Amino acid sequence: MRMKKITVDSMPEAVAKVRQDFGDEAVILHSRPVKVRRWFGLKSVNKLEVYAGIDDAPPRKKERTRPAEAVKPVVPKEVKAVQAPEKAPGVLPASAPAPFQSISAALKAQEVNARVEEELMNRFMEKWYEEKGSRPEAAVLEDCIGEWLEARHPRAEAAPSRMIQLVGQTGVGKTTTLAKLGAREMLRRKKSIAFFTTDTFRMGAVDQLNTYASIMEAPVHVIYDQADYREAVAQSGTHDYVFIDSAGRNFLHEQTVEEAQRLLPAGEPIKTVLVLSLTAKYKDMKEVAEKFLPYISNEIIITKADETTSFGALLNIIDEFSLRVAFVTTGQEVPEDIESADNKWLAAKIAGGTLGEK
Repeated sequence: MRMKKITVDSMPEAVAKVRQDFGDEAVILHSRPVKVRRWFGLKSVNKLEVYAGIDDAPPRKKERTRPAEAVKPVVPKEVKAVQAPEKAPGVLPASAPAPFQSISAALKAQEVNARVEEELMNRFMEKWYEEKGSRPEAAVLEDCIGEWLEARHPRAEAAPSRMIQLVGQTGVGKTTTLAKLGAREMLRRKKSIAFFTTDTFRMGAVDQLNTYASIMEAPVHVIYDQADYREAVAQSGTHDYVFIDSAGRNFLHEQTVEEAQRLLPAGEPIKTVLVLSLTAKYKDMKEVAEKFLPYISNEIIITKADETTSFGALLNIIDEFSLRVAFVTTGQEVPEDIESADNKWLAAKIAGGTLGEK
């Protein structure tokens, strides 16, 4: 199929232009309103961006006619897309090329929200048209996701915080993730570390952290109240990093979130990072994120990426909350199974997961 993108003022103009360029058998595949800058960028005007195409099937052989026979004039047919009923947002027409249908279906299966899906589909269609389908779909989608992330995914902070607290729902893997972060700093960057824990509610939580800390020969301070916290801060003043494990409780309730934050008084700045499990329903992930927004930094950590084939929630979280995915965990091994989530890594992971090539 040959394709072309045109920018016009209205659909009738698009139809006329498509018929002029491609003939009566052209199909309008997709259209969307856009703003175009004029007068050195001081003024913008509303336009319509249209993708159209036509099948490259070999032409039929013309039948010879006797000279005496008169050829009746043929009234041109309207472009098919004009007569078609309006499609629902995000739904491609059945006549769209197979790669477009495949990517659209895959994004829907990943439960990517409608806004992100439309943005990625527009990028994918434009790249596919420009490159004439010369690359695999996964590679094109990876580039599209990478470009989207560059525009939407916040950058890392210039100066990392010394004290880092992890918060989140019960069972998302905060303690194991905390151990992975501590081990990375100690083994790869030769930094001295200490652990605090306020998780005195869950049976065995302190023992679990003590097990990891003993292997790393790092101190653990158990925090029951603000006096314990002040003493622990004084004792860990010489350590490069302090990692704080929070209580594993039901943070869907606003009161629980506020109580957890009051345990750590004002003083040295603490970066509070939200931990979300990729195996959770996105509705629950979204509600937890909303509850914690007033208290957390712009960073989150995504866990259990190895236990699911659905990665759409990563894009939805970035889109809806403008949060940066700092790390993604991919297993239980400490410290191996954690990855820094830069845009290139995320794009490859999401594109591969979306198309079943993880």
